[in-house]
Amino acid sequence: MNRKNLLKIAAFSALGFFAHLSANAQNPLKESIATNLGGTRFVITSPASISGIKKINYATWGSAATPTISNKDIEKAYDTLGAAPLINGTMGYPALTGKFALIYRGGGFTFSQKVNYCIAAGAIGVIVVNNVPGDPVGMGATPVGSTVSVPVLMVSDVDGQAISDAIKAGSGPVKLTLGTWNTGGTHDLGVMASYQATPHALNIPQHQLAGSAGTVAYKHYTGGAVANYGTMTETAITVTDSVYWIPSSGGAGTYLTKNDYTVPSVSVMDSIKFGFGTGTYELIPPATTGKYEHRYSLAYGMTDDFPQDNKAVVTQYVTDSIFCKGSYDFVNARPNVTLGIRPGTASPTSFVMGNLFYVKNGGYAARKVQFSLSHETLPTLETAVAVSANIFKWVDGVGGDKDSIMQSGELVGVGTAAKIFSNLDSTGRTLTLDFLDFDDPTKDIDVILGGNSWYYVAVEVPAPLFIGVNEGNSFFTRGYAQWVNAGSVPGKFINETATGIAVSDVSTFFGDPLNYAAPFPFAGGNAVNVDSIFYDRFNEISSVALLMSKDIPSSINTMATANNFGAAVVYPNPATKGSMTVEVALATKSNKVVYRITDVLGRTLFTEVHNNVQNEKFEINTASFATGNYYLMIITDNAFDNKKITIQN
Repeated sequence: MNRKNLLKIAAFSALGFFAHLSANAQNPLKESIATNLGGTRFVITSPASISGIKKINYATWGSAATPTISNKDIEKAYDTLGAAPLINGTMGYPALTGKFALIYRGGGFTFSQKVNYCIAAGAIGVIVVNNVPGDPVGMGATPVGSTVSVPVLMVSDVDGQAISDAIKAGSGPVKLTLGTWNTGGTHDLGVMASYQATPHALNIPQHQLAGSAGTVAYKHYTGGAVANYGTMTETAITVTDSVYWIPSSGGAGTYLTKNDYTVPSVSVMDSIKFGFGTGTYELIPPATTGKYEHRYSLAYGMTDDFPQDNKAVVTQYVTDSIFCKGSYDFVNARPNVTLGIRPGTASPTSFVMGNLFYVKNGGYAARKVQFSLSHETLPTLETAVAVSANIFKWVDGVGGDKDSIMQSGELVGVGTAAKIFSNLDSTGRTLTLDFLDFDDPTKDIDVILGGNSWYYVAVEVPAPLFIGVNEGNSFFTRGYAQWVNAGSVPGKFINETATGIAVSDVSTFFGDPLNYAAPFPFAGGNAVNVDSIFYDRFNEISSVALLMSKDIPSSINTMATANNFGAAVVYPNPATKGSMTVEVALATKSNKVVYRITDVLGRTLFTEVHNNVQNEKFEINTASFATGNYYLMIITDNAFDNKKITIQN
C-alpha cells in the first residue's frame, strides 16, 4: 500500500460520518517536523486557577491556528448543545463575536451543525466539550469533506466543565492561546505522548503474559520524542519511564521499575528529537488483570514555562481476553478509532489491513474479531455488500529464507469470519464477527491458536469503504528503538521476530522522502511484504482487535459458534482455466448470497451477488485466474462457507 496515496478521514461525527484529512510525508530525523508530530497546543492563559495546557483533539476540517491565536476570550454558547441558532448577543446573553464558543457534544446533532451555529453568531473558534468521561475524541464534518473557516477542537469533560465553571463564576475573562508551536514560552519542552516506545500491544490477555520471561516480542524499550516549543535551544534533557502496576481492583499503583533516556539537545521551536535508552527490560507477569502505566517525566536545567506536557502516560491493559495493538474503549467494548484509511485514487476492489499478534501460550481459542468500517458519503455500509476477516498463522522462512518478511507462502489460514451488510450497519459502526474454522466454517469447532507463534488478523475491506485506525500511539518509535539497541545487520530492515531482532542500517529508509517504516515492527521490503500493514512514521495503527477465550476450552467444541449454512459443492476441483460449477443447498432461504473468490491473503479477485437463494447451480468463469490456490467464500444472510479451490493450466 503506497502511503503517499492513502486518504485519511477524521473520526465519527455525531451521526457517525467521517471527513477527509490529507496525508503528508516528512523525514522523522529532520528537526522541523511540526505537521506530523507537533500538533496544535491549547493553553488556558487565565484565570490562573485553571491555566495551563489542556489535551485536545483538533478537527482537521477547521482552520489551522497559524499564526498563533493569542489571549482570546472564551464564551459559552446558548443553547450549549447547538440544537438551534444561538441567541448569544441578545436577551442579555453575552455576545460570541470575536470569541471562542464553548459548546457541548451530544444531543443527536452533528459537529458541523453545532459549529456553524457558533460561526453564525460571530465566534472565531469553537471548543466542543466531550459529553462522556475520558480523552477528547475525533470529530468529523457533515457533509463529508466540508470545511469551516475557524479552528475547531474538543476538550475532555473534566477540562470543559472547569472552563464552563470559570465562565459562570464571572470573576474575570477566560482566555486561551492556540498555536501549532510557540504559545508564548521561552523555555518550553514537551514529551510527545504518542511517540514513546510502545509495548507489543496496548491490550493483552493475562494468560499470554504467564511464563513469558525471555519472549522478545513482549520486551519493553525506553525511548521517545521530545519537542521544543520555546525560543531557546535546550540541552541535557532526561526523560524517565517509571512503570507502575495497578490491578483491576484499584489502588494507587505499585512502583515496579524505571528507565531513562536522554536527548543531548533540541534546537529552537519547530524541533523534535528522539532519544533512547540502552537494552530492553521485562516486567514480572501479573497475577491478576489490571494495567501497567508507563509514566514519562521530562527534566532539564531550566524552569519550563508550560510544564503540563512535561509528563505523559502510556498505558498497557492486561485483560482476560482482549488482544489489541491500539487503545480500547472498555465502556463501549470496542477498539478506539480516530481515523479511517484506505488506498488512494487507484483503489482496488478491496484491500487487506490488520495487525500481527505474538501468541506466547497456545491452547486458547480465537473467538471474535472487532473492527470499524465507514463509507465516504453514505450513512450505511449496505452498498459494499459484504465483509470478511481472516486469521493467518505466520511461519517465517517456509519455502525460503527466514527474513522476517511476511509473504503469502508463509501464511496458513486458521480462522475466518464474514457477514453481509444490511441497512442497520451504519457507517463508523464497530463490527464484531465470530471466528470459525478456516477450512470448513460449517463445523462447530473452536479456532485454537498455537503457542510461540505469530498470527496475522486481517480484514478484507471492500471498496469504497475505509477501515478505522488509531492515532493514539506510534509503533514507529518501538521499531526505531530496536534499531538503536541492536546495531546494524546489512540487508535487513528493522523488525521484531519470535527469536530475536533483525535490523538494518536504515540510511536508505530514512533517505526516502516518503519515509516508509516498512510494516513496523514486523518489517520487510516494500516489494515483497504484505502491502497493507505498514506502520509508518505517522502515529496510526489498524483498530482491529482479537478477542480470545478467557480459559483453555475444556473440549474442542465447548464454545464454538454454530453456523447453520447447509451444503455447497464445487467441481471440478482442481479446475482448468475455463469454468467451475458451484451448487448450494442452503439451510434456509437467503435474501442475498455473496460468492467471493479470494487469494491466499484474503484479497478478493471475484465477487458475484445473487438474490433470493436457497438452492441453485451456476458456473464461474476461471479463464482469467492464474494457476494456484484460492478460496471460494459463500456468504448468506446469517452463515457462510469457505471452499479451497485450485486452478490448473
